[in-house]
Amino acid sequence: MELSPDWVVGFVDGEGCFHVSITRHPSMKIGYQVLPEFVVVQHRRDIQVLYALKRFFRCGVVRPNHEDRYAYRVRQLECLERICEFFLRHPLKTRKNVEMRRFRRILLLMKKGRHQTREGLLEIIQIASRMNSADRPALERIRQELLAG
Repeated sequence: MELSPDWVVGFVDGEGCFHVSITRHPSMKIGYQVLPEFVVVQHRRDIQVLYALKRFFRCGVVRPNHEDRYAYRVRQLECLERICEFFLRHPLKTRKNVEMRRFRRILLLMKKGRHQTREGLLEIIQIASRMNSADRPALERIRQELLAG
């Protein structure tokens, strides 16, 4: 299956997700780990699309997600940067374009090592909380812990 850039833009606009989670991780310098991820989930009957995306972007993995669903996941920073560069050249048409740009800002901060400082992590939390509405309470708890400590 050959994918065109326009097709990828439309498909990711509808099915893709740029997500950043922050988890407690005692062995990390600051005590937290920042986990950026690009994900596309499909029913197993359409798994070939996920493998086509993996070939298109030349990175990532396809794994079972939940029940009869599979996910194409990318977590490597270099690959995430390449994916963001693609979407800068071929902009997403929906609000997901804003999400991708926020996601990219977090990647750039991580590339500079800012996720390993208290101030940088607070900046990343501020950006991520504007992206991941379901994660806002957890991000706010982490923000409060960083401000208190």
